[in-house]
Amino acid sequence: MKALIISLIAAPAIFALATVAGGPAEADRVTLALFGGTVLVEVIALTRVLAARRLFSPADPGYLTWTLVAAFLLARLLGELRLATINFQFVPRFSEGGPTWLFVYVIVFRYLYTLSDVFFIVALTTTIRAYKSTGLKFELIRRDYLYMALVWLMPVVAFVFRANLIYSNATVRDGYIASFRLITITVGAFIVSLCLVVRRYMSQMGGGAVARVWNMAVAAGVARAASFLALAVLSSWWRSGAGFMEQYLLWIFGCCWLMAAVYQLKVLPHASEAHLVAAPAA
Repeated sequence: MKALIISLIAAPAIFALATVAGGPAEADRVTLALFGGTVLVEVIALTRVLAARRLFSPADPGYLTWTLVAAFLLARLLGELRLATINFQFVPRFSEGGPTWLFVYVIVFRYLYTLSDVFFIVALTTTIRAYKSTGLKFELIRRDYLYMALVWLMPVVAFVFRANLIYSNATVRDGYIASFRLITITVGAFIVSLCLVVRRYMSQMGGGAVARVWNMAVAAGVARAASFLALAVLSSWWRSGAGFMEQYLLWIFGCCWLMAAVYQLKVLPHASEAHLVAAPAA
């Protein structure tokens, strides 16, 4: 958590200095470096998620949940590696009339992120069903519905500013990317809503260390959805700043998932020592 807080202060400071000293070109290099750091954090998060998964018995509902979370992060990493080859210019950018393979690689394969979201949605619905199967009465409270309403404002605002979503990396016009981003932020709002449901169920079972796992999942989901919202709102008047803010929020997303996995690893050994049965998503 301390390292995350330091990075949240340091990254904007470095970006501001680069902007003042070298202009938008230097600022974009800072954003690209932050992208590389985000991918590295996501790789580490995946290794921690796999470690947490191994602590469950295959018969435990939590094993399936964390298997699906691992699939979510793995599919996302494949999308990130594809994006890295584009950002670091290992493959050319796509333009209308370009070769079919490039269209598939650049445009179609960006939906690897959507596939990853599907894995996480299944993980969340599996967790919710596992809790309900206990026969306990779980209920959302008014505050949860308020949080959900606020989350769903993000795709609404993004739709209003959808004309600003046509830029890839906030600089290159991309006629296909706006619809992808609108889909992503809408699916992201749905994911955060499901995370809020799981979080409430955890709280009603006592909260504690397990609830921290899903607090981080909620924060990660909000940060990811907000990344495209920031891009939509800022792109019309500050392209380099919009690109940085998008990546800055995705950095938070990656760090939150890393912390969620670390928290999960800390929960299970304590539960085992206390001879407790792990909660379905614990």
